[in-house]
Amino acid sequence: MKLSIKKNISLILIVCLAASITGCSTLDMMVGLKGGENPDVTDLADLSDFEIVDDSIGEEAKEDIEQEAVETITVNAQEEKMKDILAYYEDENGFIVPVNTKIPWEEGIAKATLRSMVVGSEIEKKIAQSNLHGVLPEGTQIRGMSIKDGLCVVDLSNHVLNTESIDQEKNMVSALTYTLTEFPTIDKVEIMVEGQDIAALSKGYSIDTAFERKNINLQGKDNGINYTVYYKAPDTEVEGHYVPLTFSASKVGNPAVAVVERLFGGAPSDTVLSNNIPVGVNLRDVEVKGGTAVVNLGVEAVNLSQEEFEDMNAIVVLCLEQFEEIADVEYNIEGLSFEAAGLNFEDDNVTPVFNQY
Repeated sequence: MKLSIKKNISLILIVCLAASITGCSTLDMMVGLKGGENPDVTDLADLSDFEIVDDSIGEEAKEDIEQEAVETITVNAQEEKMKDILAYYEDENGFIVPVNTKIPWEEGIAKATLRSMVVGSEIEKKIAQSNLHGVLPEGTQIRGMSIKDGLCVVDLSNHVLNTESIDQEKNMVSALTYTLTEFPTIDKVEIMVEGQDIAALSKGYSIDTAFERKNINLQGKDNGINYTVYYKAPDTEVEGHYVPLTFSASKVGNPAVAVVERLFGGAPSDTVLSNNIPVGVNLRDVEVKGGTAVVNLGVEAVNLSQEEFEDMNAIVVLCLEQFEEIADVEYNIEGLSFEAAGLNFEDDNVTPVFNQY
């Protein structure tokens, strides 16, 4: 069971020669790659010491041709102009949630991504239909952005001060930080308001330092060894979304093992979240052997249905994707493989696409 999907891309050219025909035919296939060298960044005097670098991610074009005959391929021009992004929103329970969506392509894609997180923007309105909403107050403008040596300084309009609580401000800063650090050129984020450095936002949340990717939806203290576990929010009018929670411990042996153990232990009782593990299915132990996480379940797992297994497997795989060293997940029942226990599930290449809107 792989955590990633590998595609083999092949192109078959067939040239047919007939003795009665003189001549040949050719097929030219052209693929345009859209990229940019100059990001859309407002010129800020306060940021003049920073080198402005490209915060865009180049468009990739791939064609998977595995057919006996070569056919004409028509590309939707509108689709070519859209860009996949990962941004962070807030749900109805106050959790910060990663969201995969598409926005119109433009230079300075990081700024465009932040604009999609503003309450009332077109993208935010679409995502709000899934009970998620933007973290930037309505009317907030991204006045400018500068990136140098991994530090991103983002200048926001004073609308960002129109918050209702310090918890809202904390979530806003966390979502901004996690969204911007999805870009490979950004490690830390500093926030300015109307071109000025300020010590705190209007409700008191301090922004006098650079923020790093740390402790999303923290449960407990932040001074231990932290690790992230995904849980499932309940379905409403739409399918429930996955929520990352950060836990801390004074001591952790193998983080991947700790994550699986915490997942099977259940979501915190004071939340509405669940672990998507079928009722009655228990974890005996989990080991990491090479690049494989071996999840050993109790005997109750012999009653799993295909659908129950797929739901369980999706959230286990999602939780383990954060560990680059884990490439596979295997399941046992009381030390026996699923096959030996009489279970034959289809489980090839499970890669959950979570929170896609």
